[in-house]
This record gives sequence, structure tokens and C-alpha cells, in this order.
Amino acid sequence: MKRKFSLNALLHNERVMLIVSLVAAIAVWALISFGPGNIQERTVTVTQTIDLTGTIAGYNDLRVIGEDTFTVSVTVKGARSVIFNLGADDISISPYLSDIQGVGTSQVALSATKVKAGDYSIVSVSPSRITLNCDYWVSKNVPLTTDVSSISVKDESTQQIGDLRINSQVVNNGTVQLEGPQTVVSRVESIIAKTDETAVIDKTARFKAVLNAFDADGKAVDISDCEVAGADVGNTLEITVPVWVQKKVELTYRLLNKPEGLSEKGLVKLEPSTVTLVGEADVLETAAETVANLGTINFDQLTPDQADMTLTLNVPGDVRVVEGNSVSVKLAIANYTKKTLSYTVNSVKDVKVINQPAGQLSLSGTISNIVLYGSKASLNRIAATDLVVTVDASGGTGTGSVRYAVRITVPKYKDVWVYYGTDNYYLFGQLKQ
Repeated sequence: MKRKFSLNALLHNERVMLIVSLVAAIAVWALISFGPGNIQERTVTVTQTIDLTGTIAGYNDLRVIGEDTFTVSVTVKGARSVIFNLGADDISISPYLSDIQGVGTSQVALSATKVKAGDYSIVSVSPSRITLNCDYWVSKNVPLTTDVSSISVKDESTQQIGDLRINSQVVNNGTVQLEGPQTVVSRVESIIAKTDETAVIDKTARFKAVLNAFDADGKAVDISDCEVAGADVGNTLEITVPVWVQKKVELTYRLLNKPEGLSEKGLVKLEPSTVTLVGEADVLETAAETVANLGTINFDQLTPDQADMTLTLNVPGDVRVVEGNSVSVKLAIANYTKKTLSYTVNSVKDVKVINQPAGQLSLSGTISNIVLYGSKASLNRIAATDLVVTVDASGGTGTGSVRYAVRITVPKYKDVWVYYGTDNYYLFGQLKQ
């Protein structure tokens, strides 16, 4: 028997009503999400950095000077479910770098394209143009000086500001390399590292100094777009400001092989005899002995022609001498004269022998051109028989002829010495064991 359709029965069928509700919900959601009333606009913010690499401007060695990163607002249009899932990486900003005409500012147009596929469109880009400043990037060495006039010492009677040290390895012979846009670098003629900090110091300290550039007329030049070799962020350098003190030292020397008759009093006159050292306190303590020591005055290598000498002090690089780095040495031997003698040795009896090894030593020969210096009165009386020749036989061997070093003295005349120059005097002999 055929059953009649009953709407009432259908409405009271739970399974049927569940299916109808589900279909209706899907239809409503689709209408809300994709219907004509759901199309909206949204702004996406994109950050863009301009790079001239691979462009005509880049091939011509142009660079963007100053600001090269820009924030761009891109308006997109599409279904709400699409555009609200877009991010900055989904949109590409393309600058028309062919708009760059050369050195100076150029207006460059911007365009946006879709990176992420989807049912949306790009409505506008704001700003649609940006201003770029381009220039050639050049470098040159510029004189660098320092200014720490705001720094003072605690005790001006005993202290002073020493030679400033810029703590950078790139400062060479008082110059530093400046790199930047040609229109700026070409104007810079000098750079001053100036610390604005005010301080009173009693020991060496370090300060940050800002680098200020100036043109040939002394007018300031803005180098914020430039780079100074070795400088820290913000074009700053660190300067060491040493505190110097003074130390007086007496110059000293040592006399070697001086004749007994020559009194040390008045023999050597130094001008100056004391010097004043200036430097950091700990450095002076180490340097004082080195500077004060003039070394040895050796009569074996001394002639009356050297009665007036100028010696250079051994001064470390971080120490200054108020009186200068040289000292005048005057020896009271200017009036002494010269005499040359020869001494003949026929046997060992004619000499004194020291350090003789075991065995029989035989010596013979003539020592020529023995140079004597002394007072004229003494030299007039001296003969070869007044010479005493001492042979050092410590280097002898039992075979062959041996060259023995000798030392010659004139003990009878206390104001006379033998001049050896750069060589010693020698005799030849033989030792038989």
C-alpha cells in the first residue's frame, strides 16, 4: 500500500533534520566567506632595502648614500580569509633603479607584485616614489690631530699632559683613511679627534673622542655618511692621555785603561752633567739608568782629537729629555801629543809572560808602529826600553807558530797611554812541550 508524503513526519525525523541543518550551515558559511559582501581591503607593511648591485648605477661605482631602507605600505584587495593571511614576505617591492640619473638625488618609482599566489589583487603602493641620494665611493688619507683641552692634570706644578696616543693601528704618520661619498670626502682637509669630556686626572687615562672633519677654510664638514678607518661606531676613537712627571738624573760614565797620572778630577767635563727626564712615572723609573749611562771612555781607543765629543743619549721613545738628547763631553787631553816607537823581542827575557802553559816558549820579532799619547815632556824622554810588553800565552799550542796577543804599558810615565785602535798588538812564537 502506497504511503502518503507527510511534511509533519519529515520535520519530526531527527536524522533528516540533522542532515538539513548541516547543509544549511555550510551554505551560510560559504555565503559569508565568499560572497560579494566579503571582499575587503587591507594594508600590508613591507620593508625594502635598495641594492645597486647588478644595475647600471652599480656598474658605474655609484652607491646609495644615507638612507637605503624604506617602509612601504601596500594596499591589497580580496576575500577576507585570503588577505588577512598575507605577510610582508608575500609581496615583493621593485624599485625602478633605471630612474637613477647619476650623482645626486633621484626620484625612484616603486611597484609591488604578488609573491604568494591567491585570489587577491594589489590596489596601491605608498609611497609610490622614494628619493635616493647616490654618489661615487672614494677614499683619501687625511691629517689627524687631537684635542683634549677639556682634560687637565691635578697638580700642574709637577705634572703635565704627555704625548697623546690614539689607540688605533690604522693611524699612520699622523694621517687616517677617510672613505665616503666623493662630494663629501673631496671637501675634507683635516680631522680632529676631540673629547668633550671634562676631567682632572693624576694618572694616565683613556677617553672617547669624536672625529670632526673640516674643509680648507676651517668649516665643519658632516661625515656621518663616511667611514674612518679604525673608528668605532659613530666615528669615534679612543685616546690615551698620559700624565707625565719629571725626574732629574745625573749622567755617569766609566773610565777604562786610564793612565794612573791622570786625575779624574777635571779630566772629563759633561755639558749638561744632569738631565731632566719627562714621562710617565713608572716608565721613568725604568728608563733613568739607561739614559744616565754614557758608557765607557776607553783610553785604548782614545786620541787627543777626541777631546771634544758629542754623545747621543739612549732615550726610549716614550721619554723626553728637557735639555735635549745629546751631551757634550770635553776631555782634558787636547794638548797631548803623539809618538810612535818599535819594540824588538829577541827572547822571552824581553817580555813578561802570563798564562803560560807547560813547556818551553820561544818568542822573537819586532812590534812596529806602537802609538803613544801623553804630555809632550814625557814623550820626549820615552824610549823603547821604557816599554813593558806583556804576552798572554794562554792560546798557545805545542805545534807550529802561534800568534800571541800582547799588551804594552809605560809604567815609568804616569801620563802616557798606548793607543790600540781597533786592533791589538801581536808577537809570533812557539811552544814546545
